[in-house]
Amino acid sequence: MLRRLLERTIPIPWVRRVLWATIALFVVAVAGTIVGLNWLARDLPPVDTLRKIDPSVKTVIYAAGGETLREFYTENRTIVPLDRIPLVLQHAVVAVEDKRFYSHYGVDLRRIVGVIWINLTSHSSPGGSTLTQQLARNLFPDLLPSEKRLTRKFREWIVAAQIESLYTKDEILAMYLNQIYLGKGAYGVQAAARLFFGRDVWDLAPAECTMLAGMIQQPERFSPLRHLEAAYSRRATVLETMISAGYLSRAEAEAIGNTKVRVADGEAAAASAGFAAYFVEEVRKQLEKDYGATRLYREGLRVWTTLVPQYQAWMEEALEAHLQEMEQERPRRQQRAEYDKRVTAGKRPPKVTYLQGAALLQDVRTGAVLGMIGGRSFEDSKWNMSTQALRQPGSTFKPFVYLTALGKGYTPSTILMDTPFEIDTGASGIWRPENYSERFDGPMTVRFALSHSVNVPTAKLFLDFGLPPVMANLRKLGFAEDLPQVPSLFLGAGEVTLAEVVNAYGAFANQGVRMDQYLVTRVETVEGEVLFESRPNPHAAVDPAEAYVMASLLTSTVTQGTAARAREYGFTRTGAGKTGTTNDNTNAWFVGFTPSFCAGVWVGFDEPVTMGRGATGSRMALPIWAKFMGRVTARKGDEPFTRPSGGLVDHAICMRTGRLALTGCDSVLTEVFLAGSVPTEKCNVHGGRLVDEAGGGRDFKSVDRGGDEF
Repeated sequence: MLRRLLERTIPIPWVRRVLWATIALFVVAVAGTIVGLNWLARDLPPVDTLRKIDPSVKTVIYAAGGETLREFYTENRTIVPLDRIPLVLQHAVVAVEDKRFYSHYGVDLRRIVGVIWINLTSHSSPGGSTLTQQLARNLFPDLLPSEKRLTRKFREWIVAAQIESLYTKDEILAMYLNQIYLGKGAYGVQAAARLFFGRDVWDLAPAECTMLAGMIQQPERFSPLRHLEAAYSRRATVLETMISAGYLSRAEAEAIGNTKVRVADGEAAAASAGFAAYFVEEVRKQLEKDYGATRLYREGLRVWTTLVPQYQAWMEEALEAHLQEMEQERPRRQQRAEYDKRVTAGKRPPKVTYLQGAALLQDVRTGAVLGMIGGRSFEDSKWNMSTQALRQPGSTFKPFVYLTALGKGYTPSTILMDTPFEIDTGASGIWRPENYSERFDGPMTVRFALSHSVNVPTAKLFLDFGLPPVMANLRKLGFAEDLPQVPSLFLGAGEVTLAEVVNAYGAFANQGVRMDQYLVTRVETVEGEVLFESRPNPHAAVDPAEAYVMASLLTSTVTQGTAARAREYGFTRTGAGKTGTTNDNTNAWFVGFTPSFCAGVWVGFDEPVTMGRGATGSRMALPIWAKFMGRVTARKGDEPFTRPSGGLVDHAICMRTGRLALTGCDSVLTEVFLAGSVPTEKCNVHGGRLVDEAGGGRDFKSVDRGGDEF
């Protein structure tokens, strides 16, 4: 029968029909495949997109010495090249996730068949995705969601095949290792190495590398921070896989398996997130303004700043310790500890009610901000009280009045009268300035009036030269134009920021040159392209000779005036400064400087609430300044203020009369004068010859007449 069938003649028309049917079926199959593939790939990323895959990377903020301050990101990721990732980590990942990675083309058909067989013959359901498929899902999670549907798997294969056609295996592995999620917000092996082990990935030992590779399957379950024993167990599985893949010998695997890992201190890392928070926030706002949110959070920047972590730590320590001490005298509602208790109990108050403080440290020669405190807790209040809060400066404004007086012919030995007076201010009524001591002490020198912060003689200067020349100096020193045009401005009635006052005082320390403050020194892309480099921006604000005289006057505040206790609190170097306390004790200040550093401290409440009698600048702010500045300046050693080569002369002065001292004078000081402003009259109270002609003066010992803080 078979023979007869084979001997039959097949008609030609039948042959033609079969051939045409075969061709038609082939065409339909091809067309269907094309249509199906086009349908599956209808919204997949085009090939051009895949030619340049740039995962979002983080912006890293560095301190002045290169220490990492903070990172900004939508995904915590730091891209590292493959040659910086240990080979044992690469081998471990390939062995445990995709052992035929180097032989397939994005889809492992043998693995797929094996997975199907296991699914049909058992209740387990192992994954069949290659590294390339996992990379495709990680790169395009919206287009390839993690759902078990056949269409999603086909689409995943298409993207994986496209990736394999465009990139080498090493490039794909590098992208995978930089893209993979490893738990607790860490994307990529570098971010995970820093998070879990506190080290860079290239410094990891084999014991840590194999543990990291084991986490890929289930990051939270095998996290060494939360489940260390489970992480060790999973590492053992990874080591067995590496043995079977030929990457390790049994002896090598056992040695790794017997090695304990040192896990990073997660709590310490979380606590450090608040360090220098106000400084970092100022940097973040500046970066977002200059470069935009996309570049900041997704494209990544490398940002070097001016902050010195050691200085910042000393500042934070000094401020918090002193304010805690001051709070012991206050009602519980004004104590931070009480506020924290309510927050812990889930009853966060609508306002911050505890005592606040701010501080700022600046390099006077460059304008670099070396440390900044905007408040006691960034979590409780984002308002930066060193750069944003406008507060009355009180007596810290007096140096700008006396600077103007020097330009009007006044000298450190000019006698001022501390006696009652009043001014008719027109719409504001009669202004009768008072001293903090509530008494009047009669004649006193400019040096004494400023160093002891006596209000009335300072206010009387308004009668001589008024507001315009003071306002002109304030503009040169960088203050805003909107200060109130009232006589009480002489005693600090306007509102300014701590940063403005510190920057202005810096000009006295820097021979009259005011430097623009800055926080960022350099900005680069992740590829190393320099986008910005800072350059000091100087402004000639004060005549160098006048700046030196002002530094000399303000030195007396620290040696014998309202800040004389600075030495008790730890500051022992040459320094100058001024205390400030406003009406009703709502603001307490101290701003001081050395030839290298200028720093200011403000203490008060979020709202202008009185701190009570005795809450003066010398009690509330000076101790903080002295404690951290004592440590900052201890590293540098003592420095004298630089005296200009010309424009100054020294003469012995009788401190009782402000005139040229005679040998019979009981209080003599060798005073510094601007050239052309030296007194010409001799002391008319004591007798003898001129001290300068007799050969030298005597050290002046001030008689403390109860100077003011106001």
